Amino acid sequence: MVEIVHFENYSFKYSNSSKISLDQVNLSINKGDFTLIIGKTGSGKSTLLRQLKPELALGKSTNGQMTLFNGNDDQDFSRVAYISQFVDNQMVTETPRDEFHFVLENQGMGPDQIHSKIAEIASYFDIVDLMDLKEEELSGGQKQIINLAAALILNPEILLLDEPTSQLDPITSEKFFRMVEKINSDLGITIILVEHALEQAVFYVNRIVLIESGHIMMDETTDQGLRKLFTKDDYRNYLPQVDRLFLEDQLDEVFPTVKLPLTNRRMNNIISQQSQYLTYRDHVTHKVNESDNILELKRLTFRFEFNQPNILDDITFQLQKGKAYAILGPNGVGKTTLLKVITKQLEQLSGSIKLDGQNTKRLGQDFYAKVFVLPQNPALLFVTDTVKEEIQYQLSQNHAKVTDELVNEYLEKYQLTSLKDTSPYDISGGQQEYLALVIGLIKNPELLFLDEPTKGLDPNIKQRVAQMLREYLDGGGTILANSHDILFSARYFDYVSLMFDGRLGKFEPPIDFFPDKYFYTTEINKAARDYFPKALIWEDIVQNES
Repeated sequence: MVEIVHFENYSFKYSNSSKISLDQVNLSINKGDFTLIIGKTGSGKSTLLRQLKPELALGKSTNGQMTLFNGNDDQDFSRVAYISQFVDNQMVTETPRDEFHFVLENQGMGPDQIHSKIAEIASYFDIVDLMDLKEEELSGGQKQIINLAAALILNPEILLLDEPTSQLDPITSEKFFRMVEKINSDLGITIILVEHALEQAVFYVNRIVLIESGHIMMDETTDQGLRKLFTKDDYRNYLPQVDRLFLEDQLDEVFPTVKLPLTNRRMNNIISQQSQYLTYRDHVTHKVNESDNILELKRLTFRFEFNQPNILDDITFQLQKGKAYAILGPNGVGKTTLLKVITKQLEQLSGSIKLDGQNTKRLGQDFYAKVFVLPQNPALLFVTDTVKEEIQYQLSQNHAKVTDELVNEYLEKYQLTSLKDTSPYDISGGQQEYLALVIGLIKNPELLFLDEPTKGLDPNIKQRVAQMLREYLDGGGTILANSHDILFSARYFDYVSLMFDGRLGKFEPPIDFFPDKYFYTTEINKAARDYFPKALIWEDIVQNES
């Protein structure tokens, strides 16, 4: 094995912080590895990744050393490429062709060499038909493939991926990972991936590294890593659902030679052999009762330009008070546009929107007092210099007098005390997402509009968010969310719908919506539907008591 990355007793802190973000890290990565780095939100995963791209790590090493390519302090970081989770922030030109030209011209290449490189990369990634499309014409998945191609066009030896699929739908995410795996296996490029969601990524990696509070806590092969995570109470929720079911129901004792992760086909085979010892148990514990409508859309239509096709096409639905509704669907089908039209950020072409029986066009500023919008970029909501001041500011909108005691009470309630003096712009993407949601819950609106509310959140924080949202619903609030998170939608939402081509399907309970889907359904449903067609999550399949 040829070592390509080596950290030895390495510590790091950001320039604007007194906190050590990486503490005595010892880690080696070999050439050709496909390494997955996991950990809690804010644990230091992205910070560790960025050490290999110093222009992204705005701070200094306080101890130890890091070496690349068996080198010394004068290392060639140009052989390292980086792709972030922010799909829209990476292209700097108007079209993919221009993007590739820009990258190659900056390396001093001549016209013939540029033409040859672009022809090769466009063919390899099968993006010939996308080369002259403008950025706004590309879907999120297409943009991320373009970002990947732009990163690879300079022949890097190491590719860093920082939650690259967090803004992609599940089908596009799988295509992206398959392409990355092909790069790893065909070209021998070393991949270092940071991810929270392991359902797909775990099939492509050969090792799992766990980081906690800046420390490396585990470094194992994929099979052993998954088994170790199961033994740790704080990390059991990180397991893919099929592997979790296998271990929770002690099927590893019946099939001791089986390696993890399990494919759905393999799990289906295991269930077929053990079906007489297993039974289905519905995980839904709360009852969904009928209530009054709070939001009503009738024949809503929208398009950006007169001569363009409709982005929203004849959409009609009603939301009942106290319920949570999730809209699933591929990137670029109009989910975010729908939320923007409902919340008066864009004006509909035709149709009506009523809130509490009143047309929203006539509500004026009263409308904004009744709703809260969590955008895809949560940082757009921040208005102060620290997390504590953000909480203080939002409380001041609801309370006549805001004391330090009250602010500290809310910081403790939402487990934000450790971040109270940190700028909201300096915390991790997942922490920003969580803070923005907390701000919305403090406002306590009649309606919460959430655009991808779980991106960047680790599985444990997702559970905390689910509990917070359920308390909000029990208090009479209503939620409409766009989501690529099928598992979260299946587990915690009352109704789910699928959007495609500007049209919205009927809202149905998850237990009715998912079982007849082949792709937009949970991994447990795919693996177990032959025997337990209603099963959606690992808790739905348990061992017989007899």
